[in-house]
Order: sequence, then structure tokens, then C-alpha cells
Amino acid sequence: MGFAEDKVYKYIIQNLGNFKNIRVASLADSLSCLTDADRDELHTREETRGSQATAYRFYQYLRCRRGWVQDLIAALRHNNAGDLADELQHVYDSWQPRSFVDVRSPLLIQQQFDAEQKRVEMLREHEADRDSSMETTTLVATLVPRDASLSCDTSLKPPVQEQYLPAGETASGPRSMPTEEKVVFPWFGLDIGGTLVKLVYFEPKDITAEEEEEEVENLKSIRKYLTSNVAYGSTGIRDVHLELKDLTLCGRKGNLHFIRFPTHDMPAFIQMGSEKHFSSLHTTLCATGGGAYKFEQDFRTMSDLELCKLDELDCLIKGVLYIDSVGFNGHSECYYFENPTDAERCRKLPFNLENPYPLLLVNIGSGVSILAVYSKENYKRVTGTSLGGGTFFGLCCLLTGCSTFEEALEMASHGDSTKVDKLVRDIYGGDYERFGLPGWAVASSFGNMMSKEKRDSVSKEDLAKATLITITNNIGSIARMCALNENINRVVFVGNFLRINTISMRLLAYALDYWSKGQLKALFLEHEGYFGAVGALLELLDSA
Repeated sequence: MGFAEDKVYKYIIQNLGNFKNIRVASLADSLSCLTDADRDELHTREETRGSQATAYRFYQYLRCRRGWVQDLIAALRHNNAGDLADELQHVYDSWQPRSFVDVRSPLLIQQQFDAEQKRVEMLREHEADRDSSMETTTLVATLVPRDASLSCDTSLKPPVQEQYLPAGETASGPRSMPTEEKVVFPWFGLDIGGTLVKLVYFEPKDITAEEEEEEVENLKSIRKYLTSNVAYGSTGIRDVHLELKDLTLCGRKGNLHFIRFPTHDMPAFIQMGSEKHFSSLHTTLCATGGGAYKFEQDFRTMSDLELCKLDELDCLIKGVLYIDSVGFNGHSECYYFENPTDAERCRKLPFNLENPYPLLLVNIGSGVSILAVYSKENYKRVTGTSLGGGTFFGLCCLLTGCSTFEEALEMASHGDSTKVDKLVRDIYGGDYERFGLPGWAVASSFGNMMSKEKRDSVSKEDLAKATLITITNNIGSIARMCALNENINRVVFVGNFLRINTISMRLLAYALDYWSKGQLKALFLEHEGYFGAVGALLELLDSA
């Protein structure tokens, strides 16, 4: 893709909301640069996901085709979108190379051309010793002074080379090769889940004096607001302990911040974006999770923003692999528990995921998805369960009257689940040796609550603990069966259910090791539920 074409593509992505209203199928049928296979896939995607959800993929396909810009401009005019066609034509023309007239003497041009040709031949001979070749390019000679005498001799006919400069650059200035355009700040990735919204923000720390002088006020305001606070309103939290420092992204150095807030506060977040005039900086946000679909219209109407909706499992894996590769401020991102059931001897130890494949990735959010990952590009969703973090929190709200996830976990930490659950020993009086079932194993979650006497004796803390153990045991059991079926011995647990939830992590670590007789290892990651948002951020930078 040429320089001008690249500028047109970036313009489209930055203003994607303006182009989404035109049906992809109509445009695809009008474009000669697309193949029949391209059209078939785009038609199918539009039928299943809708035109707006297909637009981003459409322009990704298009940018890889020769002559696509003029083809698209013609297609836009054919589809009664002449204003958009004019916009693209203007962008395309403004980045086209521009010629200037060489006023030197033809004799001087010939002499300089001959000299350059000899220099090229000498360089070729020198490079031949190293088995390398040099591509002959148009050589730009220095302009002669204004008072140099001009010859009218036209008998010499040297190969006149037309010289080009980018639009806006004069012939008197030095010619420079075009450089990659910097990705426009601010850089965000958004994961809108069923219970929590996760946001990652890259704060540049290498801003030059020139950049700072040119920086608009609302960009400064957004950066100051996000980085100078650790809480936003009554529910938004910046997890300072997770901040990644001195990170390099797209050639820029800075810090990566991790922010979360309840999904029910999404309207307030969108309103804040409107008040801070975010749409003057970006017209599109990269977002993943179910909320990217649920709140799409709210973003459009309240903040004049379009959401580039990304697959949440793609973003999850991309985020996990990236964060593990950069580490956690010099420490390992991945860890496991040694002696997880022994409060005094339990230790959290680093684990090297340098060669991660294959692995089973268990993402515990409101619900649970389980993925078998064989490589960066090769993975599949094995199964899942509706009984996840949302189930635990919802049941605790019903059973205990708690109002926050943190309150539910705090109550669970002081409870005794054995007063609520019926254990193997409650049925057999001890172990069930024939099948290797220890007496402490849960035979029936909440089984003791059939008895009114026992119902009257349990506390809210006991109920919270039993709820936590029930959900965790179910997830661990499904994960173990999936690992055995896929022949994978490393199981990585992620998701915001595990945030400040040491009880579940240690139980998962013990259960997998015990029931697999040491064949399975439960692994955990420091950034728990933020990987989808990180993947969305990376997609923003990749697309730009």
C-alpha cells in the first residue's frame, strides 16, 4: 500500500462512523478490485452480523487490493455518497507526490547523471563481494545557483528524471522519506463485560516540548483526570498496584493504567466522554465484550462516538500473551501456589510461561468460557458454564444482603461452608475408600440446608463461603475434565472473579492437583480480568 493510500485508510478508520451507514454489500458489488471470494465472505458476514459490524473488516480487506482508493471513490459516488467520495479524494490528492521543473543546464544534468552512474557502478562492484545487490533509484542532484548560466544546447538528450516531493514540501528544502504517522492519542482499550467494565489507558511519558505545545487542552484534561486520581466517582477504581511502568508501545514509552467500574455505571462514563469532548480527538473506540454491542447506540447518540467492536476471545488471548511477554515491572506475570491448603506454608511462586502452548485458558467473569490454546492463532472454545462470578455475587446478594463484590468476599472469608454443605463424612461417617473420596469432600452443596435446625444455625458469612466454594468447585471440575479431554496439563485461570479472591485461587490450585494426582497445575495471572481490554488496545494500535 502506497503512502497516499495509507493516509486514506487511516482517515477512514478514524472516521469510521461516517462510512458505516453505507451497506457493505452494495459497496462490495461496485468494487472491481475485490475478488468473488471477498464478496461472498462479506455478504455472509453482513447477513449474520449486520452491515455496521462488518464495516471494519471490509476496509481491512479493501486496503490489501491494488487501486482500491479510486475504486472505492467511484463506488461511493455510485451509492449516492458523493460527499464521502469528495472527502477521500481530497485526502488522497493532498498526499500525492508533486513534481517540480528542473531548470539546470542539460549539459550539467548529463554530466551529473554520468557521474552518478559511475558511482553506482563502483558501489555495485564493491557490493558484489558480499553477494548483495543494489537497486538503482532516481538520483536527485543539487540545484545550481540562481546565477548559473543556462545553455540552449538541445543536442544532448539525457534521460530526464522527474523529481517528486510530498505535497506541502518545497524544492528548496531537503527531500526526506515519508515516515510512519504517529497513532493519535489518547490510547484506550475497553472491555465492557456483564458485571464490570475494564479500561486500559496508555500514558505517554516521552512527550516532547513541541508535542506538549501543540497538545489540545481536552487531551491534557483527559490525561490529568485519569492519572491523577485513583477513584472516579463512587465506583470507578484505578488499580494502581497493576500499573505497568516504562512500557514501549508503537515506539512510545509510557505507563499502562488499569481502570474498572461497574457496568451499570456505563451511561455516566459515556456522558463523561461527551463532557470532555472525546470525539474531537477520536471518532472511534476499540471495544470488546457484550457491552460493545449493548451500548453502541448510547455511544453514538450521547458522545458522537463509534465503537469498533472486537471479538472478546481474540482480544483475551492477544492480551494474555502480550502482558505475559512484557512481564510485570521486572517480575513474572504468571504464578502458582505451593501448599495451597496450608495457611502457614502456602507460598505464591512465579511460573515461567515462556513456552505456553498448549494451555487451557479459563476465563471467569460473569459466566465462564474455557479455551484450548495451541498457538497464537490456533485456539478453540471448548465449553463454558453460566455459573460464574456473576452467579456468586448474585446469590450472595440474595442470601446475605451484601451490596458489593468486595463485601461478599469479605463475608466469605469469615464463614464456614461445612455448616451449609453436606460432606462425604456426613453420609458415610468418614471416607468413601472404595472410590477414593475423602470425608471432607463436598457431597452436596447446600445439602445441610434441608434441615430447619441447621438453617437456623448458619450465619450470613457461612452462606457466603458456601456459595463461593460451590461456584469454585464447579469451575474447577469442568476445567479438569476439559484439560483431560484436550490432553493439556497447564490450566491458566483469569477473570475478575479472581480479583482479591485468594480463597478461590487456592481451592482451584489444590483441587486440580489433588484430583489429577499431580498431573495438572493451576496457574494464575496478576492482571486477572484486564486482558480483553489490553487486546482491544493492541488492536487499536495494529489497525492504526
